[in-house]
Formats: sequence, C-alpha cells, structure tokens
Amino acid sequence: MTDTHALSGTLDTIRDETEGDEISVQALVEALNSRGYGPLLIGPALITILPTGAIPGVPDVCALIVLLVSLQILLKRRHPWIPARLSRFSFSRDRFIDALEKAKPYTTKVDKVIYPRLRYFTKSEFEPVGAIICILLAISISILGFIPFLAALPASGILFMGLGLVGRDGLMLVFSFIICLVSLWGMYTTWTAIF
Repeated sequence: MTDTHALSGTLDTIRDETEGDEISVQALVEALNSRGYGPLLIGPALITILPTGAIPGVPDVCALIVLLVSLQILLKRRHPWIPARLSRFSFSRDRFIDALEKAKPYTTKVDKVIYPRLRYFTKSEFEPVGAIICILLAISISILGFIPFLAALPASGILFMGLGLVGRDGLMLVFSFIICLVSLWGMYTTWTAIF
C-alpha cells in the first residue's frame, strides 16, 4: 500500500499530532513513528529545507536524526530509538506551521507526481543501499551546513529517499542517489578549498 499524500501527509501529521509552542525531536518521532521509516526521513529533511533550517543547530540535529534512523534501517529495527539528550531538542512550532502553509501549494503538486514505478529499486533488498545513501547525505548536511542554505541540497536527497519509500517510487530513489553524488562532490570541493 502506498501513500498518495506522502509529502503533504507527513507535514500534516507533524502539525496535527504535536502541540504547544515548541516541537521537540521526541514529539516529531512519536508523531511520525506510526507511518514507518519513510516519513521519519521526510520530516527532518523538510525541516532542514524549509525556513526552519535557518535556525542555528537545526540542520545538525536533523542530520543526526536521519543518521540514527538510517542506521536503524540497516540494523532492521522495527521501532526507532532516539537518545534522550537529542529527543529534548526543540524548535518553534509556529514557525514550522507558517512555513508549512506557505509550502502547501507546492507539496500537493509534488504528491501528484509520486506513484509506484521502477519498483525494482523499491525492493527490500535495496533498503540497506538507501540507508547508506541517507547516511552519506546526513554527513553532507553537517559538513555543508555552515554555508547558508547549502544544507538544503543533501536534505533534498533525503527527502526524495523518504518519498520513494513511502510512495514505492523508484524514480525518487534514483534522484536521491544522484543528489548524493552531487553532495559528495560538493563536500570534496569544499574540503579542498578550505585545506
């Protein structure tokens, strides 16, 4: 079964199943946990891409969540585990909802182009490959994150991976792999420019 509202549905779940002035990592994971690992990748990726990603520390925390989720996909854990210290980190719920409302026209358009295709890449045998790609992208967010808005590039790769998992859309997984390669190239050029 696939989710025909993979992107909008994930955003709506975060909005509807959290409350208060702040959204903690624990609340985020609890809200998305019932929807599987796909939304747990989509959520942090979107938070990094949206204006909330400009809040200091948010891209790094989102990268750490993706890293932990990806490692647990590799270990075939059924339920995600987040360290207590990380689970207490929070960001403005009002800022997130404001960004969500502005992004809604675009997310509904994205949902319309996600559907099952290239199913060969969505087989369970490819899950470890997808997890490794997300680990590399999460590392890219941490390294490229000090350059304003550049973290959105690897975060978009994680977003495509999550969308592909939720919608069983192999094309999204291919896009994620391409963005991973571009992000690794970006890390390499950034590293060589500094050192």
